[in-house]
Parts: sequence; C-alpha cells; structure tokens
Amino acid sequence: MPKKNAIPVSKSTGFSNPASQSTSQRPKLKRVMKEKTKPQGGEGKGAQSTPIQHSFLTDVSDVQEMERGLLSLLNDFHSGKLQAFGNECSIEQMEHVRGMQEKLARLNLELYGELEELPEDKRKTASDSNLDRLLSDLEELNSSIQKLHLADAQDVPNTSAS
Repeated sequence: MPKKNAIPVSKSTGFSNPASQSTSQRPKLKRVMKEKTKPQGGEGKGAQSTPIQHSFLTDVSDVQEMERGLLSLLNDFHSGKLQAFGNECSIEQMEHVRGMQEKLARLNLELYGELEELPEDKRKTASDSNLDRLLSDLEELNSSIQKLHLADAQDVPNTSAS
C-alpha cells in the first residue's frame, strides 16, 4: 500500500475531532466513514493500518507542492507572462470590450423601457430605430472582439509545434 494510506484516522477528517464529539455524534461519523474506522480505543498501530477514504488534503507535501504551483502561477500573472489572447492583446483591450458589452446591455434595457412608455402607434417606428442603434453598437462590439481573435490567431503559429 502507498504511504499515504498509513495516515492515522484522526488526521483524515481534518474538519472534526472524534474525541471531542458527544457519543450521539460518533455513530454518525462512523457511517460517513463507511465503517472503515476502528473504535477509538487508541491510536496505535491499529488506527494506522486502517486505510482512509480521502487522503488528498492530509499529505503536507502535496499541499506544499500545490502552494508552490499556485504561487508560481500568481507570479506569472503579475509579471504579464500569462496571455489570454496572445501578446498583441492587453488587459486594457479586454476591459474595453467588456465595457462595450455592458454599455450595449444597458442601452438595450433603457430603450426597451422607453418603448413601454410610448403610445401603441409610435412603438413600431421607435422599435425599428432602437434596433438600428443596437445593431450598430453590436457591429462595433463585434469588430473589437474580432481584433482580439485576430491577435490570438497571429500568435498561434508561433506557439504550436504541430
């Protein structure tokens, strides 16, 4: 058996301590553990030989390795090494596109609200006018998004080896 399975049962449930629970709660813990634990008479060799169900959060070396990986990822992010759409695309461009999306959504709601206030005979012309305005803004948004994709497509041949 791997070394990870030799961890004492008390460490496998980091969120609870069986010794501090009342006797009415202990059977519930045993059911959750699917009867894999032995009675808590002592934590000697008997408890260590019992395999535990989940050990992925108890191995300190695994947690330290994940922490190093996440810190490395954070450093790469802060240094600008991480690129969502290639080197030609900046955070400012993506924020601009997001701003355009939000503006278009607000405009759509605003224009719809204005339509509700108009008399029935004027709604058709106002609706057509609003649709033209929304489509114009949507085309501008589409153009900005295409620029992001073009920047990404230009970087793909440089990064792919196949």
